[in-house]
Amino acid sequence: MAFISLGILVIAFGAQIILRPFGVKIIKTIFISAIVAIFSLLIYYSYQQYVAWSSVELSKFLLPPYQNIDYFIKYIGARFFTPYLISLAAAFLFLFSANRLNKKYEERFFEPEELWLGALALFLIGWPGALFYFIGLIAFYFLLSAFYFLLYGKDNRLSLYYWWLPLAIFVIIINKYLINLELWKLLKI
Repeated sequence: MAFISLGILVIAFGAQIILRPFGVKIIKTIFISAIVAIFSLLIYYSYQQYVAWSSVELSKFLLPPYQNIDYFIKYIGARFFTPYLISLAAAFLFLFSANRLNKKYEERFFEPEELWLGALALFLIGWPGALFYFIGLIAFYFLLSAFYFLLYGKDNRLSLYYWWLPLAIFVIIINKYLINLELWKLLKI
């Protein structure tokens, strides 16, 4: 799943660089396409899990008619769907709250595309990677702002426009190290 997410993020980042100004319509299309692609793949994985269980003599007893279908649905829900449902909820929560704050303060915080870039990144990373991404993004912005202030002595607004997707790509790449953290194991569904 990480390769699909990584591929979508790399394509979106390439489009962002090539098609400046990027445009809300393009990133919305990529976001919706990513949702469809990820959940289609999760449905395919669920089907493959069913086929695998039904072909083994011992595991076929976990499926109907020997077992209620609820067990299988709970299994694939927890194993496949829950991390992306949580990250999708986080993406929409970010999109909604950042949009409201941006409008309230006369669009001082984000460019319109940034809201969708952040939502795309949060969704594609999955859970609990989205939490690590968000914390890392805040830390990165703080360090970038401090560096900029020390370098130029000004307190200007810095944009994360070109950093949303590369930081998400970075988090997906270092996932193999993050999964060994106790906090990751605690947050994993």
